[in-house]
Amino acid sequence: MSVFNRHIVNCPPFGKLKYGSAHWLGEVELDAFEGMHRVIVRAKRDGPTDAQIAAMTRLLSDVTTIKTLASKAMVDVFEDCELLPSDFGSDVHHIWQYLSPCEIEVSDENYFGGGDNRINIMIIFESPQHLDFFPAIVTIDGYFEECVSGT
Repeated sequence: MSVFNRHIVNCPPFGKLKYGSAHWLGEVELDAFEGMHRVIVRAKRDGPTDAQIAAMTRLLSDVTTIKTLASKAMVDVFEDCELLPSDFGSDVHHIWQYLSPCEIEVSDENYFGGGDNRINIMIIFESPQHLDFFPAIVTIDGYFEECVSGT
Protein backbone atom coordinates (compact mmCIF):
# COMPACT_ATOMS: atom_id res chain seq x y z
CA MET A 1 0.00 0.00 0.00
CA SER A 2 1.33 3.42 -0.90
CA VAL A 3 2.30 5.64 1.98
CA PHE A 4 -0.04 8.24 0.45
CA ASN A 5 -3.08 5.95 0.70
CA ARG A 6 -2.70 4.70 4.27
CA HIS A 7 -5.84 3.51 5.97
CA ILE A 8 -6.89 5.76 8.87
CA VAL A 9 -9.36 4.88 11.63
CA ASN A 10 -10.62 6.52 14.80
CA CYS A 11 -10.48 3.81 17.44
CA PRO A 12 -11.09 4.70 21.08
CA PRO A 13 -9.12 4.51 23.32
CA PHE A 14 -6.29 4.89 20.80
CA GLY A 15 -7.77 7.81 18.91
CA LYS A 16 -6.76 8.37 15.29
CA LEU A 17 -4.56 5.55 13.98
CA LYS A 18 -2.78 5.17 10.63
CA TYR A 19 -2.11 1.72 9.21
CA GLY A 20 1.46 0.85 8.27
CA SER A 21 2.16 -2.81 7.38
CA ALA A 22 0.93 -5.01 10.27
CA HIS A 23 0.85 -2.14 12.75
CA TRP A 24 -1.09 1.02 13.49
CA LEU A 25 0.51 4.31 14.56
CA GLY A 26 -1.01 7.09 16.60
CA GLU A 27 -0.69 9.13 19.77
CA VAL A 28 -2.15 8.52 23.21
CA GLU A 29 -2.25 10.76 26.25
CA LEU A 30 -0.97 9.30 29.51
CA ASP A 31 -2.21 11.66 32.23
CA ALA A 32 0.29 10.49 34.84
CA PHE A 33 3.19 11.11 32.45
CA GLU A 34 1.93 14.39 30.96
CA GLY A 35 1.50 14.76 27.24
CA MET A 36 0.84 12.81 24.10
CA HIS A 37 2.99 9.79 23.34
CA ARG A 38 3.48 7.75 20.17
CA VAL A 39 1.63 4.43 20.21
CA ILE A 40 2.28 1.40 18.02
CA VAL A 41 -0.48 -1.21 17.92
CA ARG A 42 0.54 -4.55 16.40
CA ALA A 43 -2.59 -5.44 14.45
CA LYS A 44 -3.70 -6.35 10.97
CA ARG A 45 -5.42 -4.03 8.51
CA ASP A 46 -8.85 -4.47 10.15
CA GLY A 47 -7.59 -2.58 13.21
CA PRO A 48 -6.98 -3.22 16.90
CA THR A 49 -8.70 -6.27 18.37
CA ASP A 50 -11.21 -6.23 21.20
CA ALA A 51 -8.50 -7.61 23.51
CA GLN A 52 -6.10 -4.79 22.57
CA ILE A 53 -8.81 -2.19 23.09
CA ALA A 54 -9.73 -3.67 26.48
CA ALA A 55 -6.08 -3.81 27.63
CA MET A 56 -5.40 -0.22 26.59
CA THR A 57 -8.65 1.00 28.16
CA ARG A 58 -7.63 -0.69 31.42
CA LEU A 59 -4.13 0.81 31.31
CA LEU A 60 -5.43 4.33 30.62
CA SER A 61 -8.01 4.10 33.39
CA ASP A 62 -5.35 3.26 35.97
CA VAL A 63 -2.11 4.77 34.66
CA THR A 64 -1.53 6.73 37.89
CA THR A 65 -1.63 3.52 39.95
CA ILE A 66 0.59 1.76 37.40
CA LYS A 67 3.14 4.59 37.69
CA THR A 68 3.06 4.33 41.50
CA LEU A 69 3.47 0.54 41.42
CA ALA A 70 6.31 0.82 38.90
CA SER A 71 8.35 3.38 40.86
CA LYS A 72 10.31 0.93 43.05
CA ALA A 73 10.73 -1.54 40.18
CA MET A 74 12.11 1.23 37.94
CA VAL A 75 14.58 2.27 40.66
CA ASP A 76 15.68 -1.38 40.78
CA VAL A 77 16.26 -1.34 37.00
CA PHE A 78 18.42 1.77 37.35
CA GLU A 79 20.38 0.14 40.20
CA ASP A 80 20.83 -3.15 38.30
CA CYS A 81 22.22 -1.19 35.34
CA GLU A 82 24.39 0.91 37.65
CA LEU A 83 22.76 4.10 36.35
CA LEU A 84 21.02 5.44 39.45
CA PRO A 85 22.19 9.05 39.96
CA SER A 86 24.37 9.51 43.03
CA ASP A 87 22.12 12.33 44.29
CA PHE A 88 18.90 10.30 43.88
CA GLY A 89 17.83 10.19 47.53
CA SER A 90 15.37 7.77 49.08
CA ASP A 91 11.97 8.60 47.53
CA VAL A 92 11.42 6.04 44.75
CA HIS A 93 8.77 8.25 43.11
CA HIS A 94 11.50 10.75 42.10
CA ILE A 95 12.76 8.27 39.50
CA TRP A 96 10.38 9.72 36.91
CA GLN A 97 12.28 13.01 36.79
CA TYR A 98 15.08 11.06 35.07
CA LEU A 99 12.79 9.59 32.38
CA SER A 100 10.51 10.70 29.56
CA PRO A 101 7.99 8.39 27.91
CA CYS A 102 8.85 8.04 24.25
CA GLU A 103 6.63 5.24 22.97
CA ILE A 104 3.88 2.82 23.89
CA GLU A 105 3.86 -0.56 22.18
CA VAL A 106 0.76 -2.78 22.19
CA SER A 107 1.33 -6.43 21.25
CA ASP A 108 -1.12 -8.66 19.49
CA GLU A 109 -2.56 -11.86 20.98
CA ASN A 110 0.38 -13.92 19.65
CA TYR A 111 3.10 -12.14 21.66
CA PHE A 112 3.47 -14.81 24.35
CA GLY A 113 2.71 -17.79 22.08
CA GLY A 114 1.41 -21.19 23.08
CA GLY A 115 -2.24 -20.13 23.11
CA ASP A 116 -1.57 -17.41 25.69
CA ASN A 117 -3.69 -14.58 24.29
CA ARG A 118 -2.80 -11.88 26.81
CA ILE A 119 -1.86 -8.43 25.56
CA ASN A 120 1.55 -7.00 26.47
CA ILE A 121 1.68 -3.20 26.58
CA MET A 122 5.03 -1.56 27.20
CA ILE A 123 5.51 2.09 28.09
CA ILE A 124 9.04 2.72 26.83
CA PHE A 125 11.10 5.59 28.24
CA GLU A 126 14.18 7.48 27.23
CA SER A 127 16.72 8.88 29.63
CA PRO A 128 18.30 12.25 28.86
CA GLN A 129 21.29 11.26 31.02
CA HIS A 130 21.87 7.90 29.27
CA LEU A 131 21.13 8.01 25.55
CA ASP A 132 21.38 4.23 25.08
CA PHE A 133 19.07 3.37 27.99
CA PHE A 134 15.38 2.70 27.20
CA PRO A 135 13.72 1.08 30.22
CA ALA A 136 10.04 0.15 30.09
CA ILE A 137 7.01 -0.48 32.23
CA VAL A 138 5.50 -3.81 31.19
CA THR A 139 1.78 -4.36 31.63
CA ILE A 140 -0.23 -7.47 30.86
CA ASP A 141 -3.83 -6.86 29.82
CA GLY A 142 -3.42 -3.33 31.22
CA TYR A 143 -2.19 -4.37 34.68
CA PHE A 144 1.33 -3.61 35.96
CA GLU A 145 3.68 -6.57 35.63
CA GLU A 146 7.29 -5.36 35.92
CA CYS A 147 9.90 -2.89 34.74
CA VAL A 148 12.65 -3.96 32.36
CA SER A 149 15.90 -2.48 31.07
CA GLY A 150 16.13 -1.55 27.46
CA THR A 151 19.88 -1.09 27.26
